[in-house]
Amino acid sequence: MPSEAMERFFHTFESNTMRDNVDAVVSQFADVFMAANPQGAQAVRAADFALALPKKKQLFDRLGCRSTELVSLTEQRLDTRYVMATTQWKMTFEQPQRPNDQVVVESVYIVDTGAAEPKIVFYLANQDLIQILKDCGLFAP
Repeated sequence: MPSEAMERFFHTFESNTMRDNVDAVVSQFADVFMAANPQGAQAVRAADFALALPKKKQLFDRLGCRSTELVSLTEQRLDTRYVMATTQWKMTFEQPQRPNDQVVVESVYIVDTGAAEPKIVFYLANQDLIQILKDCGLFAP
């Protein structure tokens, strides 16, 4: 069961994402964090992440994404400072002739809780979201 602090952190993250509040989303990440997906991993500067988020938002708007909702959160304390949070997110898409398509994706975060404000230091997208959207017929390049 997740702690109250992690629930609050990820519900704030969900809210910031849905409100397109780039600065608030970026503030929840460390200045440099690791991002990984099925294609590999890389270090990401928060400033670069801030530049990429509006482009990602435009893509998902074009695909008809209407909401992203946190539907599952579990946590495992790794030590006194770091927490691993495993999440599931439900994305709802609306396209002509395809109202209310939903896709559920999993992500893992490692959150540094040692500072005044928790910060994401590692983000793993467990699946290739673009491939999932292609497989569902929601993404046509």
